[in-house]
Amino acid sequence: MFDQSTPPSGRVATLGMLIIDHFAVHDAGGREVPADEPILGGGGLYATVAARQFLPASNVGFIADVGPDFPPAFRQQLEGLGEMVYFRSRDVTTRALNIYSGSRIGEGAQSFRYLVPRKQITPRDYLPPCPVGGVSWLHVVCDTQRAVSILEEAEAFKVEGWKGKMAWEPLVRTNADVAEYAALAARFDVFSPNHLELQTIVGRDDGVEANAAAFQARCSTPIVVRAGADGAFALSSDWKGWVPAFWRVGEESHIVDVTGGGNAFVGGLLAGLLLTRDLRAACIYGTTAASFAIEGRGIPRLSTEGGHELWNGVDVWERLKEMVRRTELLEQSSS
Repeated sequence: MFDQSTPPSGRVATLGMLIIDHFAVHDAGGREVPADEPILGGGGLYATVAARQFLPASNVGFIADVGPDFPPAFRQQLEGLGEMVYFRSRDVTTRALNIYSGSRIGEGAQSFRYLVPRKQITPRDYLPPCPVGGVSWLHVVCDTQRAVSILEEAEAFKVEGWKGKMAWEPLVRTNADVAEYAALAARFDVFSPNHLELQTIVGRDDGVEANAAAFQARCSTPIVVRAGADGAFALSSDWKGWVPAFWRVGEESHIVDVTGGGNAFVGGLLAGLLLTRDLRAACIYGTTAASFAIEGRGIPRLSTEGGHELWNGVDVWERLKEMVRRTELLEQSSS
């Protein structure tokens, strides 16, 4: 699980867009007011940065569509991640507003709206001459309607010889049809909703394990349920079980902003699958990655010390080893 001497083969990439995230909260009078400075965001960026924590830049792919309005400081931050980022020019950078019903970021209900037209990324964008192609695992975060078009395009490429796999992180509507989600999930290689999304899909609240089993009765695709502070639960023909969250009860002060935590989990999961081809191990990679995403605002920061990469000033491999230890303890206590 920790062998860093052998270069991995393949690439983890995403169909998620680059987004400049703006924020708003509500004052005492209930009025929407701007809050804090914009940051780099987008589920795809969180996912691929998470994968990059465990993989060389040459094994990660992210397409950044940027306009002349894209701040130089943001470009420098992305360039610091290495050759994983492919910059393309467009008229304007995608921007979105994250609105919280409370008086500060992260407080109350959250809503979201785009401030400029989106430029969506499709599987075709990773074909030559794209310099970050050769994708082995593709992260897909979208609703059912877009999932259909992505699957159709990806399946056409498979006829042409593409051997990559796809993980679906669904955007779930309130009137979800479990049959529709199951039929689509069956065409992906991994399905990863969070626990509330899964509850909405199956239409009941019988607990994470029962809900996952109810969904997989309709669809044999491995399901990995992101359950926040409880960690993650995976169910497949090869393995089922829990992996704990890194930050525990009493350590909430380390959690700054949970935005992107779920995306980061999936990115870490895919890096783990690329490296180990083992779902249990991959889930440990996922929870480790999520811990870095939520301990600050925005994507984790990369630095080097003595020739070694650090993320938020921490050695990611040491935290991964700690997560392995905790997972083993959880399994022993449950046996």
